[in-house]
Amino acid sequence: MTLTPSFSDGFRPQSDLAVIVACDGNYLPYAATPALAMAARPRREYDVLIGGPEPVEIPTALRQLGIAHVAARNEALLDALPLDARRSLATYMELFLGEALRGIYRRILVIDADILYERGDPARLLRADMLDRAVAAVRDNRQWRTPGRKVREFRMLNEAAHPYFNAGVVMIDTERFAAQDLPARAGDFARNHLAGLGRDQALMNGMLKGDWAEISPLWNWQFTAASAHLTSMADPCLIHFIGTRKPWLASSQGVVPMRMRRAFGTVLTQYFPDTAPVPEALRRQWPSAGSLRAALFRQWRAAGAMMRYLNRFPDTYTMVDPRA
Repeated sequence: MTLTPSFSDGFRPQSDLAVIVACDGNYLPYAATPALAMAARPRREYDVLIGGPEPVEIPTALRQLGIAHVAARNEALLDALPLDARRSLATYMELFLGEALRGIYRRILVIDADILYERGDPARLLRADMLDRAVAAVRDNRQWRTPGRKVREFRMLNEAAHPYFNAGVVMIDTERFAAQDLPARAGDFARNHLAGLGRDQALMNGMLKGDWAEISPLWNWQFTAASAHLTSMADPCLIHFIGTRKPWLASSQGVVPMRMRRAFGTVLTQYFPDTAPVPEALRRQWPSAGSLRAALFRQWRAAGAMMRYLNRFPDTYTMVDPRA
């Protein structure tokens, strides 16, 4: 079955590369923050889209800045894809879009809505050598310091340990995605193994078993207590707020830096005034002394392993074989 994507009225692709922020309509105000930042890059050589399983009307102000919506879903897979209270069908967008956008985009970079774009050229990343792989991604933070760790999903599958990526940022070569029959393989895996195992991340990793290209963590800097204080020195391109302390929530105060919370707050105020604003986005919040000590201790303890991991990458755009 060939999936047919649905674009915003009047949209015409301007490139064979695209960055797509994946979300459903509920997360549109937050997805707009990375989308607007990447759309504003001077002389950008990629399209910027917001993608979901259903068509969503994009505010006129965003459309005028070159941001459109693309909808895609594989109806034949829906019965095999588990959902929960936190994750809608939009969590599987990298799978749907990798299949639907073949022949329209050569490569796509699909990112979650809880991400902040700070620097870097997505077009250069999208044109980089993927080592003949259909999928490229950043290793999950559970394996940053212990790359040989067998994650829960592989233990449940009685599999050997494999490199395991975080599905918040996934790059897909659409022709290779089709040539390697990944949509059909994903369907088989979902029906036979996914129940009780996880969601899109478990699906993609369980299907690929380490057969993907590894991108520098600067393109999916997973913001946690163990990485927070290295963030300013690392200068990541995409900061991913994994966990429940999202920058637009009060729970992020004293954890997420003010400038990052302000970035989301400014977009909500300017483009989505009916959405609840970021609480005290312009007020600096300090962590407690205990949480600061704990975070610094975790980073001190992991310093050697973290430096070995970061030094695997010769530069921001060169990918490596995660099994090497």
